Amino acid sequence: MVNSSIFIVRSPLQLFNCVEASKRYDDCGMKILLILARKKVDKELMEQVIAGSDAVWDEIIHGDIRSNLKQVGLILSLLRRHGRIKYCFLGDATQIVNIYINSVKPEQVVIIDDGASTYQRAKMASSGNYLVKSRHQEDIPKLKQLINRVLRLGPDFFGRASFFTMYPRIREYSKNLRIVHNDYRFFRERVASLPVSREIFFIGCDIKRYVLKNPERFEFYLAAVAKHYHGRNWTYVLHRKENESESQRQFMAEMAQKYGFQLQVFDRILEQQILHQGWQPEEISTFYSAGIDTLSRIYRSTATVFKLRVEDVKETSQFALSEMHRSYKEMNLNIVEI
Repeated sequence: MVNSSIFIVRSPLQLFNCVEASKRYDDCGMKILLILARKKVDKELMEQVIAGSDAVWDEIIHGDIRSNLKQVGLILSLLRRHGRIKYCFLGDATQIVNIYINSVKPEQVVIIDDGASTYQRAKMASSGNYLVKSRHQEDIPKLKQLINRVLRLGPDFFGRASFFTMYPRIREYSKNLRIVHNDYRFFRERVASLPVSREIFFIGCDIKRYVLKNPERFEFYLAAVAKHYHGRNWTYVLHRKENESESQRQFMAEMAQKYGFQLQVFDRILEQQILHQGWQPEEISTFYSAGIDTLSRIYRSTATVFKLRVEDVKETSQFALSEMHRSYKEMNLNIVEI
């Protein structure tokens, strides 16, 4: 009899969503959490997610994805100890972890949100083209596709996966997509009575490196936010990727001084930080962060999105950005054109 489920996560947001899933799916049996964080900051944030939630994990396993040899050892151990799995909740995996999932064949594979990447994964699941493009949008050679199929390195399980998602509109991609709507009902119960403070949190996201064609355009957008909030106090909450080096921190400190805002770094993900501090901000805003999605669903704050110009956005980010803005309109968020 299948009595175990595994939750595979590589980011704090994935783990936060898995906590909610662990309560919505009440027939998981033994709950195994597999953490595949690469960076120290991600591990620390995930430790805070675990400490700040009331989900009970029967076992927590830390996998080292920096070494293929250690990953193989991990998979062999999982196959020996947890060979039969009811649910596999998956935020993101590696090719070697894909071998485990394709081999063990869980009764159900459930894709967990990790921000805008959900749209890409939903398109993969609906189209059946799991390995058409690489992460750099280059065609994958036929030989590599054959090797992936033989060794089971690819995410073949997408063909039978369902989604636990806060983006129910992905059903538009295919009527065959199976979806359970994540409305954060359990976490919302914990924050319902929080008072609102006259504070503004701007949620950082490293668009400078990952989204904008020209990194120098970041200051143009930051200046637009400062102009919008002229005369009001606002705090820019650094994303962990904006806090990776001294040069990044120094740049943002210079921007804060130039445009008159506060900088803040939290040791928890923002969803939990607000609960921990005991009050919620009056307004939350961002350029391009999944945090605006989760926070606007969980808290009573006004939500504002500063819209990036299409011509400034890298081609690889344009699809996700377009889908996110379609979602923002349906949610009636404030959209500021720059």
